[in-house]
Amino acid sequence: MSRCLLLVVAFSIAIEAAGPSWGTWGLWSLECASCPGAISRGRTRVCIPGDDLSTCSGSRIELEQCQNCTGQWSEWVDGGECSDTCGHCGRITRTRQCVNAAGCPAATCEGLDTEPSPTACDSGEVCLFPRVACCEGVKTASVLDKRFYCHKE
Repeated sequence: MSRCLLLVVAFSIAIEAAGPSWGTWGLWSLECASCPGAISRGRTRVCIPGDDLSTCSGSRIELEQCQNCTGQWSEWVDGGECSDTCGHCGRITRTRQCVNAAGCPAATCEGLDTEPSPTACDSGEVCLFPRVACCEGVKTASVLDKRFYCHKE
C-alpha cells in the first residue's frame, strides 16, 4: 500500500508544477504598408492555463504602431529617344522614383512613375500627308528656309 501512496504523491507534485504558459504569437493582423492610413497593427497569443486554472500574467494582445510609409516622388528625369520626328508630335518618356521614408520597408506613392514629357522634342517641321501637319501649334511658312514649321502660339 505504501507503494501506491508514493505514486499518488509523485503525481500530485507533477500537477502542481505545471503552471500557466503563453502559446506562440500569431501573425500580425495586417501589413502597415498595404493598408494606407493604418495607425497600428496587432497580433494575439493564447494563454494555456495551469492545472489549478490559474491564468498567465501579461497581455494576450501586442500592438505595433505603423509608421507613415507614404513615399515622396523624386524629380522627373527625361530618358530615351524622341518618339516622333515632326509636327511637335515627338515626346521623350520621363521617369521618377518613389523614395521610401526612413524606416519604411516599402513606400507607396500616388500616381504614375512614367509619362511622356510635356514638351515636344522634335524639330517642329510639319508632318507630311496623310498625317496631321502639326500636333501642337499652327502651320507657318519660313520664307528663308522655304519650309513649313509648326509654330507654337
